[in-house]
Amino acid sequence: MKVEIFFFDGCPNYAPTVDRVKEILQQEGVAAEVVDVNVPDGVAARSLGFLGSPTVRIGGLDIEPSARLSKDFGVMCRTYADGGRQVGTPPLDLIRTAVREAAGGHPAAHDCCAVPAGTAQAAESVPKQKGLLLVASVAAAIGASLCCILPIVAAVTGAGAIAAGVAFEKWRPYLLGLTGLLLVGGFFLAWRDHKKACAAGSLCATKPMSRWNRIALGILATGVVALAAFPYYSGAVAQMVVRQPVPARSASSAGLSTVAFQVRDMDCPACAVSLSATLRKLPGVADAKLDVDSRKAVVTYDPSTQNVAALQKVISDAGFHIATAPHSL
Repeated sequence: MKVEIFFFDGCPNYAPTVDRVKEILQQEGVAAEVVDVNVPDGVAARSLGFLGSPTVRIGGLDIEPSARLSKDFGVMCRTYADGGRQVGTPPLDLIRTAVREAAGGHPAAHDCCAVPAGTAQAAESVPKQKGLLLVASVAAAIGASLCCILPIVAAVTGAGAIAAGVAFEKWRPYLLGLTGLLLVGGFFLAWRDHKKACAAGSLCATKPMSRWNRIALGILATGVVALAAFPYYSGAVAQMVVRQPVPARSASSAGLSTVAFQVRDMDCPACAVSLSATLRKLPGVADAKLDVDSRKAVVTYDPSTQNVAALQKVISDAGFHIATAPHSL
C-alpha cells in the first residue's frame, strides 16, 4: 500500500497529519510506504491535483470520498469536517476508514458525504430540473418575440402572412414574465445543486460552482435576454435579412401618386420592413415608407400601372388590418 501526503512548505498541519497517518497504520497493522510530496507552486498543484495542504491519498485515492471529483486545485490550506467544525488535520476516523477501504478493497464504511437513497435521487434530479427550466426560459423568450420573428421568416421564405406574429403580441408581457421566472429558477438550482448530495461541512458542500458552469450560464442568460428584447432591434435585423427591392419607375415623378394607409396592427419594426419590401416588389410602386410609431404606410405609385384597391389588397393579404379608408397625399 502506498500513502501519499501532499503539503507545501510551512504548513502547520503537515507534521501532525504524518503522525496521525503512521499511528493509524500501526493500529490497523497495515504495512505501507508513506511518501511526502512537496507542492511548490500553482503549476505543480494543478498537475498533481492538489486540493490543499495537507492532502492524503491512499492507493491514489483521496481519503475524503467527497473530494475525489473536486477540481478546486491550488496552493492553499485544506480543512476537514470533524464533529460539525472545520479542522486543519484529517480526523483519525477518516484516515482509519480510508486505510481499511484500501486494505480490504471495499467501499468506505464512513462516507462524509453519504446521504439516504431518496435524498441522493432527489439531488440527481436537480441538474435535470435546472436544464429543463433553462430550456423552457429560452422557449418562453422565443415565444415572447414571435410577434417580430415570424414577419421576418414570412418575408424571407414567402411562407405565411407577414402579420402572422401579431397574435402573439398580446401574450408578450406574460411570456416575458414567465421567461424571467424560469431563468431565475434555473440560476437558483444551478447555485444549489452542488450542495444537495453533500453533508454539511464537507468539502463538496463548500465547493463553489465551477468557472465553466458560470460562463455557460452567463452565455445562456445573455441569449435569453437578447431573444426577449428582439422586438426592439428587429427592424435592424429585418433590414439585413429581408431583401429590399429598388422598383423601376414607370413614370416621371410628376405623374406619380401617393396614398396613405392607417394600419392599426403594424406595431413591430420587423413587420414594417417586411411589408415595405412586399409593397416595393409590386409593379408601378416607386416607394413604400412605413412608420411604426404612427402605424402608417405611405406608398408612392404610378396610377397607370397600379391602383389603390390593389395596394390595399396586398396589405390585407399580408395579414394586416386597415383602420380607415386610404387617403391621397
